[in-house]
Amino acid sequence: MTAAKRDTGRSGQTMIEYVIVFIALFAVISTMAILLYALRQQSNRVLDLVASEYP
Repeated sequence: MTAAKRDTGRSGQTMIEYVIVFIALFAVISTMAILLYALRQQSNRVLDLVASEYP
């Protein structure tokens, strides 16, 4: 096997690894964004309950 063929195979493997890492990172960031949204909604709800004039 020539060096050029080996480099092409490694280049393809590297690209696949980058894609897998990108997908995993995107999933983590998306999950964190959803959790932050839920936390903000809950915090606003708590603030509304605290600020209400109900005895």
